[in-house]
Amino acid sequence: MASSSRRSTSGTYGSGNITGDRFCDCGLRAPLQVSNSVANRGRKYYACPNRRCGWFRWAGPNVKPSDSGDDRSSQPNFDFKPSERVERLNAEVVYLKFLMCVQLLVSLFCVVLIIVVLFLRKAFGCQMYKHIAYALDG
Repeated sequence: MASSSRRSTSGTYGSGNITGDRFCDCGLRAPLQVSNSVANRGRKYYACPNRRCGWFRWAGPNVKPSDSGDDRSSQPNFDFKPSERVERLNAEVVYLKFLMCVQLLVSLFCVVLIIVVLFLRKAFGCQMYKHIAYALDG
């Protein structure tokens, strides 16, 4: 099941589960990727596909448990702070609401534009097209 494999065995995000998948703080599966940077070329890492989340962990045998986020015995909350996550999620909600408002305004503008064009077409008929063609021909 997808929902049962989303959480790690300890019930928190940021680590692998039984299948070895990694999940970030926002709950998305973080795919294994390979670095192309000069300093870390070929080094494997996990990163959240949502760039605003910013979750990142190095992978591989040379990674210490604290680097990968798996050492919860010494750090019960590792780098996860609920208040920061709530703030980040609230900011994302505000941003998404803003985008929805922009989308609504653009949609309304398109509807009004279509209504105006249909009204002008009905009012002026084919003569409108003749005037436009004459203006374009110069």
